Amino acid sequence: MRFRPFARIAAVTLCAALLVAGVSFAEDKAPLKIGGRSTSAGPKAMIEKYQPLMEYLSAKIGRPVEFQPVASIPEILRKLGSGDIDGLIIGSAGGAQAIRDLGAVPVARPEKDGISGYRGCIIVRKDGGLKKIEDLKGKRFDYVEEGTSAGYIYPRALLRGMKLDPDAFFGTATFAGRHDIAVMKVLNGESDGASVKEQDLETLSRSDPRVAAEILVLGKSGLYPDGTLLLRKGTATETVKAIEKALLGIEKDPEGKAALASAGADRYIPTGKKDFAELIRAMSLSKK
Repeated sequence: MRFRPFARIAAVTLCAALLVAGVSFAEDKAPLKIGGRSTSAGPKAMIEKYQPLMEYLSAKIGRPVEFQPVASIPEILRKLGSGDIDGLIIGSAGGAQAIRDLGAVPVARPEKDGISGYRGCIIVRKDGGLKKIEDLKGKRFDYVEEGTSAGYIYPRALLRGMKLDPDAFFGTATFAGRHDIAVMKVLNGESDGASVKEQDLETLSRSDPRVAAEILVLGKSGLYPDGTLLLRKGTATETVKAIEKALLGIEKDPEGKAALASAGADRYIPTGKKDFAELIRAMSLSKK
């Protein structure tokens, strides 16, 4: 009889533990919301692109995973910071901001044809007499768009690293709006130089022989990770590991092939904060 109080205490403790475990279990089963910047193709196209991947992840981690298109990078970062979304699939600059400002955890990024990111290239015409970066002083220069890694952050950080002021270095600096437009402006002599994505330069080189024949690359950045899936700071380690395990090796899983094809990837590769280190440094330099 004297043991009954202890039995009651043990029973109450067990019930409380089970109740807590039940709450945690319920929370763990709540949908994991992954945001992505809506492109010019529109939110519906974005959902169709990533829905197979979300379904694949849901099956692998035993928890619903939903994709949510978001209008802009500032908005998607705000949602990540507030907890409205749990993760995001985003380009290089947005990913670097999420890591630097919000402590987001990079998990993996897609690779297609051996490419998992891009480099910025500063270009000029071969016959323009410009042989080094310093030769662009006082010249006409095209960025692509403010805040873009290859088309804005890289060239400004490069000049800062050379102790040159990007706001005073060029004679005129304008925004082309697109990488291919910036390339063509240099090719046609409308600008003396520009900074563009290496892939866009290579794509145009294949379609227009003049690009390869007449364009010179003066400088090239390191590799900037693209399309990385990141999770919010404070995400349970078990969830991070489960997502990572599901993505790495997905190309070897027959069930993952449709998801990869829809997302436009051949496989996913490991990605960590170190992969963004150069870009994060460049972001800081470009604004000084």
